Amino acid sequence: MKKTLITFALAVAASAGIKAQQLPLFSQYYYNRFIYNPAFTGVEDQANAFLIHRSQWKDIAGAPVTYALTVDGPVSKNKIGLGLSLFNDQMDIFNRTGLYSSYSYRFTLTDGHDLTLGLSAGVIDNKIDFTNVSAHDANDPTLYNQTQRKVTVDANFGIAYMWQDLKVGVSMPQILGNKINYLETNTNVYTTLKRHLIAGVSYDLTLSESAEIDFYPSVMMRYVKGAPVQFDINANFAWKDMLRAGVSYRFGYAVGFNIGAKLNKNLIAGYTYELVVSPIGNYSGGGHEVMLGFTFGGNNGGLSAEELDALNSRLDNAENTTDSLANELNKKDQQHDEEIEKLHEEIEILKLENDGAGNPNDLNGNQDNSEVRIENAADFVDEAGQTLIPGFYVIMGAFKNKDNALNAKKQFQAKYPAVIIHKQGEFYYVNVFYTVNEAAALQYAEEQRKIQPDVWVFQLK
Repeated sequence: MKKTLITFALAVAASAGIKAQQLPLFSQYYYNRFIYNPAFTGVEDQANAFLIHRSQWKDIAGAPVTYALTVDGPVSKNKIGLGLSLFNDQMDIFNRTGLYSSYSYRFTLTDGHDLTLGLSAGVIDNKIDFTNVSAHDANDPTLYNQTQRKVTVDANFGIAYMWQDLKVGVSMPQILGNKINYLETNTNVYTTLKRHLIAGVSYDLTLSESAEIDFYPSVMMRYVKGAPVQFDINANFAWKDMLRAGVSYRFGYAVGFNIGAKLNKNLIAGYTYELVVSPIGNYSGGGHEVMLGFTFGGNNGGLSAEELDALNSRLDNAENTTDSLANELNKKDQQHDEEIEKLHEEIEILKLENDGAGNPNDLNGNQDNSEVRIENAADFVDEAGQTLIPGFYVIMGAFKNKDNALNAKKQFQAKYPAVIIHKQGEFYYVNVFYTVNEAAALQYAEEQRKIQPDVWVFQLK
């Protein structure tokens, strides 16, 4: 159907009025941040595909109609993201089709803080179809060629910062700023791909854990030289991650109302209606945007990221509990070993006492004197390793373990001149008195039995 140049001019003027400039305009980018910023390529745990159809100003002939298909996902342990995007933007006699490939790399700054850099590059097929123009001047030279078509390369750059549920991104689409010449004659018809600046911030909040209600506020800013700054303010709510609804305001242009639903574990759908509140709203009518999304790979169909985090937390707690129990068991085992060692020492001491009670070798020939035990001095050494001299030694304790004997020595030293003597290959004895007089040794031992009952005397010959 033919269109008049007046209609065309109105469409162009309306386009400038919403400050969208040359970039396709989308409303449900909170689902798919990758569509405006390549730094968000593959930042999720799974791959995503989105199909979008958008139509504006339904009451104006030749109004903008946009189609987009994006696919992105993580690789290399979520450090690298790869993606593809295809779009077609039609407005009256202008038609643009773009195909881009995207790459992102994630840097972990500190625990929980990530920075990603993204770059997308591709080609744009730019067409002007003059066959749809109804002109008063049929000799206009720009109408000689019915369709003008130029293909040019393009690139977009982006950076994003993520911390827990906070996401901040800045991107520069059409960073090359290429100039497209349609007619290579004296009549110059061209357009320039203007560099844009797009910045956005979003945060995910849980309003009610019991009711599973979440709130997703976000703000986006667009700027291109020669046009006013444009802001989007979005407020979206989700229930059980199954249903979504929200409202958005595009400054100076429109109010949007959107709904969305998770149809199953993989498929989501969304719809936005835009009510134009700017002056052109009296002539243009509203706008519609339909979105379908499909999630695949990653943890989808199994545990969610939140469930995995909870499971990992439980595993960490279980591991900590296991380590604590193991430490307690090790302590108990050590205590049991010490108690068994003490029992062995006591048994050996009792054996020694029984052996000493029947020892016939007494210095005075008194075979019934169980308080004196006769040993060979050459078998004993002191703490310095020197052989003991003959005489009578009053013993306050015998220990199989040298450390236990040293501990006992420390306790006795507060009151006695305690030293350790050792029979090679056998016990460590704590000696508190030495004399060459048997009577003196027996008297001293008798006095100490009031404090330490199991005191005896060694006679070393």
